[in-house]
Amino acid sequence: MENPSNANNEPRPMSAPSGPPPPPTYGTYQHPTGPFQQPGTFPPQPKRTLSRTVIIAIAAGAAVVLAAATVGLVFLFTPAKDGGTAATTYFQALVDGDAKKALSVSDPGVPENEAVLLQDNVYKEAGQHIDGFRILESKGEYVRAEVTQNGRKQENILMMTKSPDGEWKVGAKNFQKIRLSSNRPVKTFTVNGVDVAAPESGSSLTGSQLLLPAFPGEYKLGISGDKYTTVEEKKALVSIDRRISDTSETLKVLPSQLLLDETKALLQKKRDACIASAPATTTQSFSSGCSGFNLYQSRPTRNVKWTIDQEPTFTLSLSKDVWYIQSEDKGKATVSYEVNRGNEATPKWEPHVEVREARVSGEIQIVDGKSTLKDN
Repeated sequence: MENPSNANNEPRPMSAPSGPPPPPTYGTYQHPTGPFQQPGTFPPQPKRTLSRTVIIAIAAGAAVVLAAATVGLVFLFTPAKDGGTAATTYFQALVDGDAKKALSVSDPGVPENEAVLLQDNVYKEAGQHIDGFRILESKGEYVRAEVTQNGRKQENILMMTKSPDGEWKVGAKNFQKIRLSSNRPVKTFTVNGVDVAAPESGSSLTGSQLLLPAFPGEYKLGISGDKYTTVEEKKALVSIDRRISDTSETLKVLPSQLLLDETKALLQKKRDACIASAPATTTQSFSSGCSGFNLYQSRPTRNVKWTIDQEPTFTLSLSKDVWYIQSEDKGKATVSYEVNRGNEATPKWEPHVEVREARVSGEIQIVDGKSTLKDN
């Protein structure tokens, strides 16, 4: 296309394109004092910069990583909102018979020396552990669960507590306590064969007593540490249903077989001494301490001879620190003697035979660790 001509027949310049002029390009010119930039026709050098899209992508990725890390930290350091996890761990430990683990997620609310029944060496020997559970609801300080024990199913509510650092534990109100008591002071109780020191009795003669928390189960109670005493074995039951728990058995202290044997030997020794002495009068029989072999004769007697036809049996009854000998099955004894029916100047000796009950009586006291007999 040709440009139109002006009056001098010279071509007119073309109209400049609209918009701002393009930026100048620069080349390098070597000045005597050094290189500097001036307009020229050299092509521009490539810029060593990241594109805007790449920068945005990197920034977005970093934000995602940071957000994920923040969420992870919050997850790690935010305490649980309720005690459901601790309750689950607690119940499972009881099913497994693991007292140590159950204790790690619970707070019985007693000093360590009173948590003796919550130790593995006691709990592993207990019967009737819980054998199943199911968490029904976990809400704040309360966890509702269905628990089974020895075939019995019961819905229980665990009351949880939270430590200052936000750790949930099974609270002290959930623990039932077993009362260890005896009808006389003892040195040591036993629970499932494990010794549990009894409190100092001091001047008390009425008995000993302890109150200790325990996990659900059945426990065998006894005493130890005294060669002259024993008890009938009792069992305490800590049930998931508190209405049928039986945790307050009083142990009745009984004489040990050793004390019974020693008492029998002491009685025989005393009897033999009485027979050998053969008291001649009623007065003599009482004064010699042989009250069981007295003669009810006011006249003089001689040639007294006792024979035991049937051995008596006895029991020992404890009152305070004294064992009282009580006849159980009466034995039989025969005594023969001569009695003077005349007078001192002209005696008239007549033979006499009596069948008597062979009774035993007296007191057994423990002195310096040995049994001693005090005759009545």
